[in-house]
Amino acid sequence: MTDFHYFAVPTAADPGTLNPVYELLDFPIAMGKAEDIVLTGPAPEKPLVDGREVTDPRLVKALSVPVELDRAEVLDRSSKLAGVLRAMGVVPESGARLTFAEDVPPLARALGVLAAARIGLVVDLRAGAPSDSASDLVVLHAIEDEPVEPGRASVRVTRSRFEGVGVTIGSETANLDQAMRDSRVEFAAVVPLDPQRTLLLTDDGDLEAGTSLEWYRTEVLSAS
Repeated sequence: MTDFHYFAVPTAADPGTLNPVYELLDFPIAMGKAEDIVLTGPAPEKPLVDGREVTDPRLVKALSVPVELDRAEVLDRSSKLAGVLRAMGVVPESGARLTFAEDVPPLARALGVLAAARIGLVVDLRAGAPSDSASDLVVLHAIEDEPVEPGRASVRVTRSRFEGVGVTIGSETANLDQAMRDSRVEFAAVVPLDPQRTLLLTDDGDLEAGTSLEWYRTEVLSAS
């Protein structure tokens, strides 16, 4: 198991601060490993280009391959999602939790888990976890929305990786494809966490920041 690079070094009176996502994404990129493939997903059922479904048979064949994301894109997309959640008023310290509906694609789910850890937001992965509109829940789920047109100054052509996915907080729902491609939303910096900060609620028990690194490595990332 990789030792943590502490933001604040532990002492006899202080446990220090760390973040598992920093170990898996930020630090390896700084060490020249940005292009390593670390996250894979199934081939899309309906290939998209700039948010629009492809109909040309040749393009459909070319794009119907398993998705592979390198470490740089995983960091980019997860930190942007973390920034979107921040912009929507999510305050991890308030007791907010992130949950996923069953219809969320695996790739979006993985990026969501990493985004949450980046800012210290608890992720509830327990079977039967609540997915209603309680004010302390942040729910990712599938939505039906028209593709977002690129070309406006605020909308980037960059693939969001969240096409057809929305986020609901209380009674408010946002289209993540649009929010993720909006250049006005800032990326979130990694947050130093107490090693005892709970990050994950699973059927096998809770996981704290200081003991969760191997879980993220084996359960979220395809390789690291």
